[in-house]
Amino acid sequence: MKRDSTSEPFFITEEVGAEMAAAGYEFEPPPIACWGRLRDVLEGMSDAELALQPGEIADQDRERRQSCVS
Repeated sequence: MKRDSTSEPFFITEEVGAEMAAAGYEFEPPPIACWGRLRDVLEGMSDAELALQPGEIADQDRERRQSCVS
């Protein structure tokens, strides 16, 4: 199959999918769509909500908030 350079989504019908699977193509579920940046999500949280969040990016946002207050 030739890869198309357009960025528009395409859809495979069940019939075409079955034919492709029979021909040896393997289908994997798409990755989870990301609609926003984690930093933007964390920025919208209260300090109490942010305190419950794990991870390096949450740690960085907590440090940033503390340095703004000081």
